[in-house]
Amino acid sequence: MSCAPFVLAGEFPGDASRILELESDSERFMDLAEAYEAVSAELLELETCIEPVCQAYRTQLHRQRDQIKQQLFALLNA
Repeated sequence: MSCAPFVLAGEFPGDASRILELESDSERFMDLAEAYEAVSAELLELETCIEPVCQAYRTQLHRQRDQIKQQLFALLNA
């Protein structure tokens, strides 16, 4: 199992119980949580790597992560 709910608890600190609830009840939430974790991990790897990375690609990943985070926020507050 992914550690996405734990990552999300850091992003949405006031929603830990709702995250756990959605983790067990919503396949869509878990898909988004896993996608968020994957994009975040890739960004972390790119941003801590010594070799240069295409700025456009990094910007694309940031936008993708922000879009996923907005969808997660909507589910948490539904």
